[in-house]
Amino acid sequence: MKPPAELYAALLQGLVTLGTAGLCWFLFARYRHRYFLWWSVAWTLYVLRIAAIIAFLSTKAESWLLVHQILTGWTALVLLWAALTFSRSAEWRSWYGVALLFPVVWSFVAIYRLDSFILAAIPAVLFLSLATLATAWVFLRQYRISGSRGAAVLAGVLGAWGIHHLDYPLLRAQGAWNPWGYYLDILFVLATGIGIVILGLEELDRANRTVTVRTSELERLSTRIVQQHEEERRRVSLELHDQTAQVWAAVKMQLGLLREGAPQEMSARLDRTLELVDAGIQSIRSVTTNLRPPLLDDLGLGPALRALVESFAAQSNLKVSIDLPAAMPVVAPDAALALFRAVQEALSNVARHSSATAAEVRLSASDGELTLTISDNGRGFPASDIPSGAAYSSLGLAGMRERIAALRGSVTFTSSTGAMVTVRVPLSDAC
Repeated sequence: MKPPAELYAALLQGLVTLGTAGLCWFLFARYRHRYFLWWSVAWTLYVLRIAAIIAFLSTKAESWLLVHQILTGWTALVLLWAALTFSRSAEWRSWYGVALLFPVVWSFVAIYRLDSFILAAIPAVLFLSLATLATAWVFLRQYRISGSRGAAVLAGVLGAWGIHHLDYPLLRAQGAWNPWGYYLDILFVLATGIGIVILGLEELDRANRTVTVRTSELERLSTRIVQQHEEERRRVSLELHDQTAQVWAAVKMQLGLLREGAPQEMSARLDRTLELVDAGIQSIRSVTTNLRPPLLDDLGLGPALRALVESFAAQSNLKVSIDLPAAMPVVAPDAALALFRAVQEALSNVARHSSATAAEVRLSASDGELTLTISDNGRGFPASDIPSGAAYSSLGLAGMRERIAALRGSVTFTSSTGAMVTVRVPLSDAC
């Protein structure tokens, strides 16, 4: 016996709906939003509903028709719940449980207790149509609030689908739509899937915009923190230079006067005290220079870098060379400070971690950008640190990155025969 055309149409609808359910499960796994979960559940129920009608068409067993009718009602309710969840106004109420019981009770009564087809079909069709139209209304309201194109598509599709349900007692149940009613339902399923895809794309776009805004806010915050840090360093440097250092200078002067008139037995002690005061003054000068190098403000980046390299070489006993452009570009104060701090931090890491005997600082300007490299002949960065960015774990290196990022520049770390830190800053932001 040849299978009815209705069976093939139902199989096609089942495959299309299965694809829609899979799409919703994918979106839920991707975005973890509850409304994608409930859509996934709804379309899974719809697949089971089609499986039940296929079983009924194959066996003519009324029990499968009962399952089909129950799942049809539940699918409509879960789609409504998904819409309410999407609109972020879903709150469970006790009478929802009554709505879930209606398809079970009425399907049993209609199939096993009523002989009139119209009397059995009309309450079920009205229930299904009202649930679908209510779902369309929720999406329409959400479209008016948010302007979501996906919500607009779903409102239109589900509104048309809800009206289409009303023809069941008049046309489809009489065979007038067989099997074209299935194909029309397939179009509704596909259109609903398109609406859900649009919602997924909108969610991705919304997430990207959120990430962009938060990244921008974090960059501004990081820049502000670095600026405040430098302002505080400048304030402390000036205070040490103008107050503390002056006090120590006055103390030295008073000790010198005492030294001139002191007995011979006190001279040696006063000399030792003067040496300690000189060491303290020198320490304060070193601290103030590190906090805010006066050469950077007075003479610019080139002389400040040369002085830094010479001071570092003298203190660390490393051979350090510096290569600067013959015609040093005019560098803006913020960029000059960021580049100076980069050299300062990189050389500090060379002394602490590299076991190097020599280092080189090179600054060049070409192709519209300033390139600063600090390299050494030490053991280099650990191989695992370079690709993963673990080198940023140092607070100093993290500060270097934030300063350079504020200038729209970049910092990279490489290792070959030693370690190399490369800083690139666009000339448009540095000058």
